[in-house]
Amino acid sequence: MLSDTALIMITYTITIVLVTLTIASAVFRFRWHLRLLLYEVSRGRGDLRRQILLNGTFTYDVFISYDSEDTGWVREHLTPELEDRLGLRLCLHERDFSPGRDIVDNIATMVQTSKKVLMVFSNTFVASHWCQFELSFCLQHAMDTEDALIIVCVDDVASRDLTAAMMAVMKTTTYIHWVHGDGDMVRAFWGRLRAALREVYKEQSV
Repeated sequence: MLSDTALIMITYTITIVLVTLTIASAVFRFRWHLRLLLYEVSRGRGDLRRQILLNGTFTYDVFISYDSEDTGWVREHLTPELEDRLGLRLCLHERDFSPGRDIVDNIATMVQTSKKVLMVFSNTFVASHWCQFELSFCLQHAMDTEDALIIVCVDDVASRDLTAAMMAVMKTTTYIHWVHGDGDMVRAFWGRLRAALREVYKEQSV
């Protein structure tokens, strides 16, 4: 038989452990929400971002992060609009990554030498480990440079399927949803995307 003091100590210890595990689990699950919240609270007035754009050396205007299953949409819709009509230089992994180089190095170099990052969210993006790595890397890069990611959704991704990072981004960032077939909605989509790219689009227009 345990004494009352021993029972109290055991109960106290178990409670502390359970509370600690619960807090740790919540922090891990919502880590990107917390990081983005802290970033929004502490971010500057854009001075760092302006300095980077003025003094940085860039190879591309926009780095496009997308799953290979969405290559058809990127080639058919995104590339003609942004490269051919707006004259922007896009970085596409299947075209612009250096052959034989480590994928992580390719991602890091291309993101750091692009003025903006655009991510194409889809059902296949959710399931791709490389896309999730790119998202985490690009989120950190955006916070380091006081930038904002541009998010385009080409599918209706169910909330239950979103990763923690995707959920955090979609709750804190105004994303642009692609609508198939509707002329007015498609024109509105491109108008919103041009507005999101105004930093680099204005530069090209001057």
